[in-house]
Amino acid sequence: MLTRLARIKLAFLVLLMVMAGVLAAPAHMQGKDELTEQEKRGRQIYLKGTAASEIMALLGDDELEVPASSFTCSNCHGLRGEGSKEGGLQPPPIDWQTLTKPHASALTGRERRAYNEATLARAISAGLDPDAVRMHPGMPRYVMTRDQMADLIAYLKRLDKDASVEIGMTDESIKVGAALPLTGPLAPVGEDIKATLNASFAQVNAQGGIYGRRFQLVTEDSRGEAAATLEATRRLIEQDGVFALVGSFEPGDSSAVNRLIKTQEIPLVGPVTLSPRHELPPNPYVFYLLPTFADQARSLVDFVSTKSKSKQTRLAVVYAGNDFNLDALGGLKTQVKLYPMEVVSEQSYNAGHFEAAKIVQRLAAQKPDYIFFFGTGDDAEALATEMEGAGLKIPLLSSVVMLGRHAFNLPADLAAQTFLSFPSELPVQENFAEFVGVMQKANVTLRSPAFQSVAYAATRVFLEALKLSGRQLNRTALINSLEQMQDFKTGVIPPITFAPNRRTGAIGSYVVGIDSTKKQYVPLTERLAPKEKL
Repeated sequence: MLTRLARIKLAFLVLLMVMAGVLAAPAHMQGKDELTEQEKRGRQIYLKGTAASEIMALLGDDELEVPASSFTCSNCHGLRGEGSKEGGLQPPPIDWQTLTKPHASALTGRERRAYNEATLARAISAGLDPDAVRMHPGMPRYVMTRDQMADLIAYLKRLDKDASVEIGMTDESIKVGAALPLTGPLAPVGEDIKATLNASFAQVNAQGGIYGRRFQLVTEDSRGEAAATLEATRRLIEQDGVFALVGSFEPGDSSAVNRLIKTQEIPLVGPVTLSPRHELPPNPYVFYLLPTFADQARSLVDFVSTKSKSKQTRLAVVYAGNDFNLDALGGLKTQVKLYPMEVVSEQSYNAGHFEAAKIVQRLAAQKPDYIFFFGTGDDAEALATEMEGAGLKIPLLSSVVMLGRHAFNLPADLAAQTFLSFPSELPVQENFAEFVGVMQKANVTLRSPAFQSVAYAATRVFLEALKLSGRQLNRTALINSLEQMQDFKTGVIPPITFAPNRRTGAIGSYVVGIDSTKKQYVPLTERLAPKEKL
């Protein structure tokens, strides 16, 4: 027989082995929270109304047929089947324990018999309860295959025990993530965005949160680089377990990050970027706020069309060869096709190797009516200075985002005929009071106002979508709410509108001029949405 000390040592050794994974846990503990493949398919139907083949929902007297994704089970009955209150209705709990017992309706008081698999399938497809009594007309009838029905019922048996319903969310809190450059050259921008996000969420937390849930912001360092942003985003999703991403900083190449987000089905609201990276079809989980450089260039071409008096307007374009500038170039070439215009000079250069004199010499030879410039503010200054010296008085077009404060250093004569796209709200509008007030209350310095205002707008859009989603929240409900957002005003950027196939909230740009004396922009147009055709 073992001595008492030996038994203690043995028990301690077994504990260490279990913790290290050397010994398997007992059978009843293995995979406790893991779903079978059938249950996973059922979970997809319950939460999203989707399967390998389309499921339809019949409303009213079967006169209206819509995709089941528009009327998911979870929206009414709750993430864990706990039931809810929807307007004047009280969808009952549908966890398996409740379904398989007699139950009295909270709405009518009538008691029904217990369900079994057959009567539950009939209720879902035909709207009849176990007593063959017609259910409330607010309950849709779902058209699905026998296998889909079996998958759904299999999941309903596990519904209240499914620990993986939504990661990053409890009844009291929501965990939100942002991948930001907290080290490296862009660290000041990353810190400013982080401070803005914290201040925005702190404000709503102080007011009690949304439906009683308060927000916890988690950040990971992306260094502002594509590969590091991918790893930071992966940590936020897989290690930190965030419910959604809000205001992450997006570098030039974000394709790998967006693929990860799509695979993991994690919403990203309002990435802070110089120019969104669109895909066709659009990534359903990424919601941009402001237009791309391509669309800004298209608006500038539309603007030129209203000013040009030539039968055939001659354009020149000078650009640095990076992804953002190539986006702008692509937008320009697309829009030029709509007008009697031609690009007579196209000059590219490598960043850091801008030879202004040679470029101006070529421009002078081609005699364009307008010059589009897509590059850095430093290079724009060099180009303008060289143009002034050469007596080349040709209107210059670019983007406020590209030129930044360098726009105010252009020679006065050329600045007077420089036109810039401005994707955010007009700078003369006095509608930033709430944003500034929130930042001041949190002692946040507006050191990077362009980026910080977008981060603030991202939180406003995210919080509004949560309100629209209701208490029974999941990621699907959040995305549905975002897709239904119409002309939502954040106070710092143009009104936001999304749709199932629209993932840029504000379409179009303003065109502004430059007041060199006051060092401010002068609004020249209302917001111009790029024309699709004439």
